[in-house]
Amino acid sequence: MSNKSYGLSYERKRKKQLEKEGYHVSRCRGSFGLFDIIAINNKEIIFESIKSTKQKYFSFKEELKKIREFEGMPPFSIKRIILFHKGKIKILYDSGLLVYQNENR
Repeated sequence: MSNKSYGLSYERKRKKQLEKEGYHVSRCRGSFGLFDIIAINNKEIIFESIKSTKQKYFSFKEELKKIREFEGMPPFSIKRIILFHKGKIKILYDSGLLVYQNENR
């Protein structure tokens, strides 16, 4: 499986997770912008950048900086960087709070 296929599979997986949580979800296919997924429900809009790696060491500092500095979003919006690492989901960034949270969904 190529790196691109590996990443796209996790975008699809995350889309299904958010749909199960009741969100209407759009994937920005071939996305070269900040966000790969946009999810909406009646309370919030979530903008997510999905990352995946098989590597033991990784860094997304540049993207983290860009997302933190991104402004002009409605007050009820949530910005996230989601990492799939060795099959587990980790939230690296969530609306201005740096978190390292393991979730098995």
